Parts: sequence; C-alpha cells; structure tokens
Amino acid sequence: MDEPPPQPPAPPPSDAADVDSLDGIVNALYSSVSFDDGRGPDWDRFRGLFDPNAVMVRVQPGVSERTDPDHREVSSIEDYVARTNAAVESGALTAFTERELTRRTEVFADLAQVFSTYERSADAGEVRRGINSLQLVRHGERWWVVSLAWTDETDGGLLPSRYLPRP
Repeated sequence: MDEPPPQPPAPPPSDAADVDSLDGIVNALYSSVSFDDGRGPDWDRFRGLFDPNAVMVRVQPGVSERTDPDHREVSSIEDYVARTNAAVESGALTAFTERELTRRTEVFADLAQVFSTYERSADAGEVRRGINSLQLVRHGERWWVVSLAWTDETDGGLLPSRYLPRP
C-alpha cells in the first residue's frame, strides 16, 4: 500500500495586516523577500503568505519550450527558500531588493489574479524588471497566495506599456 505524500508544514501565523487585503499581501510579499547585509529574507513572514501547497514558477525570459524544455523552474515554497538560503549562506547573494512598480488586479468572489510589475536588484548590481503573476484565494478572514509565477523583461521582450508606471 502506497503511503500518501508528505504534507508541507503549516505556515507560521501571519500578521492580519499582511493578509486581510490584496494590497497588504502583495506589499508583504515584496517586503519579505527584500534584505541587505547578508541577513536573508524574512522567511516566516514569506511562508505565512502562502497556502502550504502553493507552487512557484520561474519562467526563463526569452526562452521557449521549443528551444529549451527546462525554460521554467517549478518549485515548492520550501524549495525556493532552500535555494535562496544556499545563495545567501555561500555569499553569492548578500542583498536583494524588489519593489512593485504597478499592479493590475482582477477579482471574482474569493479568487484574485494580480499582475505586479517589479523592479529588482541584487548586491547593488544590475536593476531588472519583470512581472509577478499571483493567484490568490480568500479563505476565512484572509487571502492566501496559491501560486506565483514570474519572468524578467529582456531586450527582446520589453514590458508592455500597460504594465509600466504612467509618467
């Protein structure tokens, strides 16, 4: 008889201000992953935003499945945390800042889709932009991120004007 797969750990408690609105949860996401001086992200806050079974997908910019079957990297929350921790602990990543530039939100009942344009920099290096696509579900008194996919802008794939701040 096959055993059921192990369940991910329950997320830590969240501050109500982080999860009671879409604005709160998106702002908390950006804040929780940003850090300086090699401290690393605020993982408890980060984990508390996500459903325990949430999935994260990084899509390599400018790469199609036809040319590279590994054009996307799918991971659990814990995989993402472990990968980032390894970079911080090795000294390969000592600072990371990500901030929201614009947001487009669609809501129906307890389901939301957020396209959030970001600007990020790591270790005071090159500034990059891209889009985070968040799918959220309201359950009880709070919102949960159930999936997060993102990709960076490239020279050949610039962000459309509708996803950029208005001058």
